[in-house]
Amino acid sequence: MKQMTTLASILLVDQDITARSLIAGELRGLGHEVSESGDAASAWAAVRKYCPDLMVCDYSLPDLNGVDLLTDVRCNEKLKNMRVMMTSDRGDSSDVVVALSSGADDFVEKPIHIPEFIARVDACLRRPANIERSTVVSASGISIDTVAQRVFVDGAAVTLAPREYQMLLFFLGNRDRVLTRAQLISQVWNRNVKLGPRTIDVHIRRLRSVLEPSGYDKYLQTVRGSGYRFSLSV
Repeated sequence: MKQMTTLASILLVDQDITARSLIAGELRGLGHEVSESGDAASAWAAVRKYCPDLMVCDYSLPDLNGVDLLTDVRCNEKLKNMRVMMTSDRGDSSDVVVALSSGADDFVEKPIHIPEFIARVDACLRRPANIERSTVVSASGISIDTVAQRVFVDGAAVTLAPREYQMLLFFLGNRDRVLTRAQLISQVWNRNVKLGPRTIDVHIRRLRSVLEPSGYDKYLQTVRGSGYRFSLSV
């Protein structure tokens, strides 16, 4: 069997013994040192004692929310460099936003596809821990995960073209500021690109159409003679 490049100590935290044992067996077969916990209390004791390289933690634990355990880890100076991967079978896209904004390094939905999971564990171990507490830019019910480059509206993932994604991110990072077309072109396109006078307007309309079902299109305001502004004050 092919060995992973990075052999590591891994703690699996999941109250589902069957699922946990399956994953543990696969990881041990690759040469990793794997320990298991079925609840947050025992997991917290284990991470403080052994400080594993990676904790794979389920969102739903019998004694504590998995994200609360993640938060405790990220607030502990001795544990901040430990990687944390969250899992969940709840099918709620808002779980991704909460987990990543709380400092998770990755998020895997159940049922787990073992080859993909192994690859993501490998990738997680190769990069530094996400010690930044937040990778999410948000306003009202709009959230942007800047690492995964995913956009959520009221917890539901929405699809944006690359230009609209960059534009929305720029707006949320400059709330209440009037942004001219020239500023938007400079940020979203190459500075030297030549665009028609209404190109920005077209992308604004597309962005508004995505936000319209939730009523958030009202936050993307036209400032006549100047440009556009994203503001929660309407």
